[in-house]
Amino acid sequence: MNLDPGLQLDLFGALQRRLTLIVTVVGGALLASYWLAMALPNYYESSATIFVEPQAINKQLVESGVASYDLGYRLSLMTAQILSRPRLSRVIDKFDLYEDESKTLLREEVINLMRERIAVMPVEQAIAERNTRSRRDTPDLNTFMVSFTHKDPVIAADVAQQLANDFLQQHIEERVEMTRKSLEFIESELARLNAEQATVQDQITEVKNANAGRLPEDQMANQRVLDRTLSELREGHRVLDAARSNKAFWDTQVLSAAAISDPRDDASPVRRLQILELQLAEYRARGFTDRHPDVIRAEQEIQEVRQQVEALEDDESESHTPTVAQQNAEAQRERAALEVEMAAKEVERLRASADEIERRLAETPKVADQLGRLEQRSTQLADNVKLFAQRQHQAKVQVDVERRQLGEQFRILEAAFPAPTPSSPNRLLIIVMGLLMGLAFGFGAAVLMEATDSSFRSIRDTQSTLSIPVLGAIPSIVLESDRAATRRKNFRQLVAAAVVVVFCLVGGAATYMYVNGLPGWLSGGAETPETQEEPVSEEA
Repeated sequence: MNLDPGLQLDLFGALQRRLTLIVTVVGGALLASYWLAMALPNYYESSATIFVEPQAINKQLVESGVASYDLGYRLSLMTAQILSRPRLSRVIDKFDLYEDESKTLLREEVINLMRERIAVMPVEQAIAERNTRSRRDTPDLNTFMVSFTHKDPVIAADVAQQLANDFLQQHIEERVEMTRKSLEFIESELARLNAEQATVQDQITEVKNANAGRLPEDQMANQRVLDRTLSELREGHRVLDAARSNKAFWDTQVLSAAAISDPRDDASPVRRLQILELQLAEYRARGFTDRHPDVIRAEQEIQEVRQQVEALEDDESESHTPTVAQQNAEAQRERAALEVEMAAKEVERLRASADEIERRLAETPKVADQLGRLEQRSTQLADNVKLFAQRQHQAKVQVDVERRQLGEQFRILEAAFPAPTPSSPNRLLIIVMGLLMGLAFGFGAAVLMEATDSSFRSIRDTQSTLSIPVLGAIPSIVLESDRAATRRKNFRQLVAAAVVVVFCLVGGAATYMYVNGLPGWLSGGAETPETQEEPVSEEA
């Protein structure tokens, strides 16, 4: 059976036949959406606008002690601080929020429920256009909005203002605390550097005291003293050689005088001793040293002959009186011997002094290296102390700037106020959506009913379905009694529909008043009380 041609040719007739069904479905959907819209509770959204005010002092004069961040990072910091668990828990206790929910939910679940009602966002142009009380025509990117949604407009405004005030106070405390901690760190580091510098200076003093005469500044003086000492040493050697030569000369004179006054045989020990001493004096006069073989041999032979003479003197007690020449030569020889001894001691002293100065000069580079490392460390510490002293002064200025609220700060640009109208739900949108859905379901039901109805309603339907000619058709005969019955039926349906409509309207209104209370215009038009929280003072 093909029904499409009938549907295409008799749409108006089908609409007339299914009008009651369409109206019923559309009306039912409209009343249901109306009741649903009225049954939903009102939520009022209040918001406080916070403005990030730039630093009041020229940044070229005083740099801020707290780093400035971009919009996204600042917004994330704000959201994290506002939505922290301790802060929301204090706000819930202060305003007695979610009393019914707290009976069945944990505190963490209640806090999560409250977080869903809080919004922190930058103020955009669309929000500024919707907010007729905005003081700024074109808000910039340094303006934020803290919003809270609640069933009570006064509570919504109070909570939004409280969150904004808490954030401002926390922001002030955090900036002051951050600059104060920076100052404390710089002061502690400066004290540590001063103590370390004092320790290095003490080490330098100890090294200088322990190495007196070996310091780098003593090197030139030591070199001059060494040159002078070496010169004196050379002069001492010359004097010593002259004294030895003089002594050798007087030794020769003594031997000559003894030879003249003692006409003994040359083979006698005394004569032999005199001859050997004359030879030794001659060797020394010629410049032979004590290590010369002739000198060594002569000294050994003199020692042997002298022992023989002493033995003879012990055996023979001869009395011999020296002459004047011998006495004079002996006196000069003793004086020359004394000069040789004094010159030798002077040479030894000068040699020891030169060795000491050379040892000092040899140890000077080591001491200079040790002092160089300590002085380099002292210089680095002095530079660091100077740098941290400058930073300490800058940190003190920054702390003073933050305490006097002259740095970057957050100000409440617009305080929260009770919303005059609810922000949700959008009842008109719900009703319109219900109407559209009712129309869609109504027409869909009508089309479905028409498609499943196999009744013949016209000659064309009969011919197209049975494929046989129709010889005649009897029209519908409506009597007066039928018309009266139809009117009574329509009246009953109209009354029933009116009752249903009135019931739904009254029920929806009663549900609205039960859920949200009496509207303002019905309760005498009383003004909504303003929020009790005032913006936090910007005075430090």
